[in-house]
Amino acid sequence: MKKNMFYPTIWSTAPYTPNVLADWYGSENKGAELILSNEAATAYYVSEMTLNITRFSAIDEQGKEHFIIDFPGQNPVTFKGIASGNFIRSKSVLSLPKGKYTAFRFYMAQWGNQFIYQDGMEESANTFNRLDFNIEDGFVVEENNAPEVKLWFDFAPYQWKRHFKPLTDLFIGSKSQKPRLANSFGN
Repeated sequence: MKKNMFYPTIWSTAPYTPNVLADWYGSENKGAELILSNEAATAYYVSEMTLNITRFSAIDEQGKEHFIIDFPGQNPVTFKGIASGNFIRSKSVLSLPKGKYTAFRFYMAQWGNQFIYQDGMEESANTFNRLDFNIEDGFVVEENNAPEVKLWFDFAPYQWKRHFKPLTDLFIGSKSQKPRLANSFGN
């Protein structure tokens, strides 16, 4: 008889993922952890973003933009909130010139971009050409920085009732709704 492993969905919503233990027992040289937030995403309770990133840059204290990396032919990347336990690792952030940085800017292609709200509603985000995320408490690049940076996104956690959305949509019927984020992020 074949043995199937079953992993309950609680693991996907727990604040820590199984690879956290590897990080605890890993090397002594810990990476920097940055919490990124976007005011419009916070105001509209965005829980997840799927973005087709073409370029990635950092903005310093003086407002000067420093390009970090280009993504030619990149497939969409999913950003989830801190509550999901998911983060993005980057070694290229540390290639920035020395200084203090206040935000990251993600440039996006005009296809494959989507916002998912805490109630489970999905909305296309193809109208935006870039999104800026503020770095909580800033980030200083120095000579003795860690070998990598973890990017955490401060999004709203999902509501438990989002699982019932397909059922409620069936009874309520499909009503046309205005997009929640129309022109909220600015270009």
